[in-house]
Amino acid sequence: MKQFHYVIQTLLHVKKAHLLKVLSLGLALAMSILLFARVAYEQSFDKCFRDYDRLCQVWSVFTLNGEELEPQVQNVGPVAGAILENFPGEVEAATSLCYYAVSHPLYNGTVRFDEAKVAADSLFFRTMGIEVLGGDPERDLAQRDVVFLSDRLARRMFGDENPVGKVISYNHEIELTAKGTYAALPDNSTVSGDAVISMPTLWTRGQMNYSWNGGDSYPEYVRLRPDADIDALNARMEAMIQQYLPEEEKKTYHYTAFVQPIRDTYRGYEEVGRMTAILSILGVSVLLIAAFNYALISVSSLSRRAKAVGVHKCNGASGATIFFMFLGETAVIILLSVLLAVALLFGFRDFVEDTASTTLGNLFAAERLWVPLLTVAVLFLIGGVLPGRLFARIPVSQVFHRYTEGKKGWKRPLLFVQFAGVTFFAGLMYLIMAQYDFVMSHDMGFKVERMAFGHRYFKTQEECDRAYTFFRGLPYVEDLSSADSNPLDGYSGTFITGENGQQLFSSRIDMFQENYPALMGMVLKQGRVPRSSDELVVNETFAALMRWGDDVVGRRVHTMGQDYTVTGLLKDFRIGGFYEEPMPYLALYTRRFSGALHLRLKEPFAENLARLNQAVGEAFPGADFHFTPVQQKMERMYNPVRVFRNATIVAGVVMFFIMLLGLVGYTADEVQRRSKEIAVRKVNGAGLGDILRLLSTGILQVALPSVVIGTALSAYFGYAWLGQFAEQAAIRPMHFAGIASGLLSLIVLTVVVKAWRIAAGNPANSIKAE
Repeated sequence: MKQFHYVIQTLLHVKKAHLLKVLSLGLALAMSILLFARVAYEQSFDKCFRDYDRLCQVWSVFTLNGEELEPQVQNVGPVAGAILENFPGEVEAATSLCYYAVSHPLYNGTVRFDEAKVAADSLFFRTMGIEVLGGDPERDLAQRDVVFLSDRLARRMFGDENPVGKVISYNHEIELTAKGTYAALPDNSTVSGDAVISMPTLWTRGQMNYSWNGGDSYPEYVRLRPDADIDALNARMEAMIQQYLPEEEKKTYHYTAFVQPIRDTYRGYEEVGRMTAILSILGVSVLLIAAFNYALISVSSLSRRAKAVGVHKCNGASGATIFFMFLGETAVIILLSVLLAVALLFGFRDFVEDTASTTLGNLFAAERLWVPLLTVAVLFLIGGVLPGRLFARIPVSQVFHRYTEGKKGWKRPLLFVQFAGVTFFAGLMYLIMAQYDFVMSHDMGFKVERMAFGHRYFKTQEECDRAYTFFRGLPYVEDLSSADSNPLDGYSGTFITGENGQQLFSSRIDMFQENYPALMGMVLKQGRVPRSSDELVVNETFAALMRWGDDVVGRRVHTMGQDYTVTGLLKDFRIGGFYEEPMPYLALYTRRFSGALHLRLKEPFAENLARLNQAVGEAFPGADFHFTPVQQKMERMYNPVRVFRNATIVAGVVMFFIMLLGLVGYTADEVQRRSKEIAVRKVNGAGLGDILRLLSTGILQVALPSVVIGTALSAYFGYAWLGQFAEQAAIRPMHFAGIASGLLSLIVLTVVVKAWRIAAGNPANSIKAE
């Protein structure tokens, strides 16, 4: 108890210094815990399913013209069922899903619900291992017009009422009867859906290609029996598929599939692995540098606190007692820092959840509470044990004369790590900010300014003409057109066939009205746009794959069982944003104003967009019809980059603040420790510049190599992160050199400002103080 009293008195004696420690550690803990929690959350994907280690996802592999394409999670419909039928000894259940065919909203009366939906067959729940709360899905999902609701959506729709037997509407087109409920899936799952619609609902309406003749649009899963050999199963997969694949399909491409644990799906994505590695490095950097900074400030106070330690030892305190006293002091400071970190995380909750791309509840779920606890424990061990041992070794004789600890073995390595960490963050922060600015402002080959996008299919030409006349008549609509899709969402594909019938490559395919390229700001390099059903236009990548050179107009293209004449050449534009390499593209002609509707509005855009949606609601009552800004779609596409940029900026600012505290403390200690030396040098003729140069040179000996290492690391990991983009901002080595030079200058300036008073003071005062 007496030792605790001494700890509290010590903390109160130097309140300002300890408040700075609490502030720096609180900021560091908030940032590092957030980063580590995000990594742990990423690694927890797909653990929500019962016996998830036996649940596998099916992957398809297509080979075209001898070139094996990347494995994909979209499969032809019957694959999962064939696996279950042919491998009963290894597989106990299998299921096929479809998302795109049930993408419109649900309605309970006039109330709209935009929750995600999935179409699935009758073995969905048994295969996935999702808890069924009511109903018989294996019987009911085999029927048409049936839906199972998650308990979460059922409460939103019906409150405490039993949803079973209730009738709801899919897009005001199909009446669905709720036959049961199930436990809602968490966010950290690659399978989504608050409503499961029976697959026969779509099959009986002819809305899907569920056959071995293409239609690779189905995520599929199998549940293995205990002790099943997954390698042996995959080894027999190709032979099984060849039994079902039609002979005409075998002539055009080769197709096989394999299964792998669902836990490897999300974690196996290259971008997830890249982000996990970088976030882990950022978290470790923030935590270690904060801990080392705390240790550095503590070690730097040895000369001031040595006499107090000597007094404690004169009164019978052992080295172990001093050690545990310092650990107690560290524990109190870290406890206050934890409280500050919690206050920061909850006080800036919106920003934190935006940066983490999930809720605090998900980040700090019970099964992941070990993350903040382990983070605090590591900080305590490094920040408490390291300096505590030094304090415990101070001899009792220090009560009689001034402690002259001149070793820099602890201090300089700690300062080295801080300088390298801040440089790493600064370089990475610059690179990410430059790339985000690049993707948001660089020419994509089409215009997004003042463009509104809506999706609506009209059944007849009369309806198309009526809608076109309505939108054209709105005074705030500058121009309009339509296509099947848009460059940000991407396009469906079609095989291009050569003269001898072989498949050449897969091209993206669109269909648009004659004025669509002009509205979108696309550049027509040759010829004209198509004006009849047997004409099309291609892009530069398509022409290059066909080896046409500059002779493009008038060429013939065979696809979808028909020959088309090329009327024009479009300059390449970005499909899928800067994440994707340039893709071959062709577009056919349509005169129908239907599908993806594009309207360019007059200024003020936001006000006119609101007026547009109000007018649409009145003109098309009950329809799922709404316009959104294309600019907003682009911002959502690059939202992960923005979030990562924000996290890096905050971490960089925190790191810079921590480094500055450590540098100021180290410089103050050095000036105090060497005050007599400085005085003697001044007496012997050294000027102010000589003294400042002496101190700056000592710091530069540590800073220069650490800044070089930090710069190299930021460039290495930064360029690795840039690898996800097909086109990158022009970032040169000289930019990193400029950042390094700026940080070195700032370090020297901090030393000069902190040391100026002693260096310019009267040397007699320093000598008398000795």
